Amino acid sequence: MRISSMSYLTRQNNRNLSRSFQKLASGKRINSAADDAAGLAIAQKLLKQTNGLSAGVYNARTSQNMMNVAEGALGSVTDMLQRVNELSIQAANGTNSTSDRGAIQAEIDQLTQEIDRVSATTKFNESYLLKGSSGKNSIPVSARDAGITGTLTQDATKATFTMDALKIGDTVKIGGVGYTIGDRDDEKNPNLITADTAYSKIQEQLASASSVGATTAATVSAGTVDPNDPSKVRFEISKGSVEQSNSFSTSFHVGAESDMANKISVNIDALNAAGIGIYGLNVADKTGMAATNAIDAISDALAKVSAQRSSLGAASNRLDHSIAYGNNAIYNLTASHSRIADTEYGKGVTELKKNQLLNTYSIMMQRKYMENQSGRVKQFFNL
Repeated sequence: MRISSMSYLTRQNNRNLSRSFQKLASGKRINSAADDAAGLAIAQKLLKQTNGLSAGVYNARTSQNMMNVAEGALGSVTDMLQRVNELSIQAANGTNSTSDRGAIQAEIDQLTQEIDRVSATTKFNESYLLKGSSGKNSIPVSARDAGITGTLTQDATKATFTMDALKIGDTVKIGGVGYTIGDRDDEKNPNLITADTAYSKIQEQLASASSVGATTAATVSAGTVDPNDPSKVRFEISKGSVEQSNSFSTSFHVGAESDMANKISVNIDALNAAGIGIYGLNVADKTGMAATNAIDAISDALAKVSAQRSSLGAASNRLDHSIAYGNNAIYNLTASHSRIADTEYGKGVTELKKNQLLNTYSIMMQRKYMENQSGRVKQFFNL
């Protein structure tokens, strides 16, 4: 029985010694569930969170790269729109001939085609970023006041242009031409017209200006007296529209859990020439009025591209904070995991020495017992 007890102690010491070597060699306090069952469960949960956050930080950085590609392409579109704006202002000048405006139109056509090419080919991995997704929808084109003095208000599909009612003797500029209001249209003086004729010309100009960039033209009702203010005349505008692809939508998963709060959604509109409202932009007319109307359309296009770039920039800045949070959480969770699962080397070395001594003395005592049992105790102690 005693030998059995000593054998048991020896085996136990050997196991403890083996575990001490294992802990020091691996650097882990918990190498199996037998070392610390509860600690293992907690450590694995912390490790899952840490690995999940590391993947989330990686996702966030990759997502920033994608948005940088899109934003860089939109920067090129912005530069081209600025050039188109310069050309339109140049074409609006009365010193240009029809052939001059034709030459300007040729460059504008090339630039709009390049905008379409950039939109169609900007790609990250397997995702096209600027040409939208499958499916089409009809987008209203902003109404415009054609440079006529008055107030333009608009909602999603309708707009109202309100101006002071014209009286005999008033002067008004329509389509770049100055007119005086009289009691009749003067055949000898084409700049002397009645108020009704002026309203008809204004109606035409509003429809023309509001149809720039549209595939379905805007329509404008005849001017009518404002029922709320008889001193005003208003024109109702049904906005033109353009057909474009649906927005490209994606989401970035930046957290360690499946919670939808860990997803950051981003939408990028189809930003080809039609999508930004300069489809079929034309400045090559005889009067330069088409170029004048184009200036407002280009301003709207720049505003739309800038809004999309701002949206991407805001999302990228948000990802910066997500990355900073993730790295901070990873640091703290790793420290917590280490305190539970990793070996404290000072304590581990002490434990190893203790187990080595116990193992040595166990062997010595077992040897002494065996020699005592065989009758050689006196010889062992020199008695």
